[in-house]
Amino acid sequence: MEFRGYRVADVSEAGELTLTGDFAEYPLSLEGLDSSGWRALAQTADAYIARDGLLPFSEAGTGESGGAVFEGLPVGLYLVTGDSYESEGYTYTPEPFFICLLDWDEEDGQWNYDMSVSCKFDSRQVPPTENTVRRKVMKIWKDDGNEQKRPEEITVQLLRDGTVYDTVTLDESNNWRYEWTDLDEDSRWQVAEYETPEDYTVSVSREGITFVMTNTYQPDTPDTPDTPGTPDTPDTPDTPSSPRLPQTGMLWWPVPLLAFGGILLFLIGWGKRRNEDNRQED
Repeated sequence: MEFRGYRVADVSEAGELTLTGDFAEYPLSLEGLDSSGWRALAQTADAYIARDGLLPFSEAGTGESGGAVFEGLPVGLYLVTGDSYESEGYTYTPEPFFICLLDWDEEDGQWNYDMSVSCKFDSRQVPPTENTVRRKVMKIWKDDGNEQKRPEEITVQLLRDGTVYDTVTLDESNNWRYEWTDLDEDSRWQVAEYETPEDYTVSVSREGITFVMTNTYQPDTPDTPDTPGTPDTPDTPDTPSSPRLPQTGMLWWPVPLLAFGGILLFLIGWGKRRNEDNRQED
């Protein structure tokens, strides 16, 4: 069984996530997500991967132990997807999920670069209990106070095993909903928004046979310009005096020594961190 890892976001040492690579071009948001939000985001990104044929950052197959190992990955947020397989009369399809390869271990008080996870599977009986299935899509708007920003319509693509199978338009006339019938049960069905409205992000979750497509209004917040400060009044030039000599008992050396000590401590800390990183990479 093959698994694929897609590097979705960079992760800073402060734990901040920034979409990267191909995923930076999609209307996705990593902010304020709970467990259901992350699950919906994984399904949304997985549909884009299938539709647009994105290449994985890394691939791994399961061995005799049933586990797949990804090695040599740089830190980051990864989306993991996998192939379906059949066993004892059932077809099992792994759910896409995220894993952050830079996790703070509260017990050890250090960053964890080696992680183990278990994925969940959707299962259905083989042979199929039905010849055809239905799928629905429902649009949800999260834009309180900005309803005027909504477009008059949006276009939704139905994907069959990663290929666009049908395209429909959602608007007020159909209450932003649509239902497909007589779909092949053996196929994998997903939906993707063709063009997301400006200043909106999109997230798709599946509840039974229904895809819930949520558009959230998230305009870019302009930077607040700094308030200009009051110019300082120029100092009155001092009258030049004779060179100052140290008084008896005055220590002049602590200033340069403390400055050097600050740099030294920084370099020691930086070098220690770098050595730790190198040992972890080894």
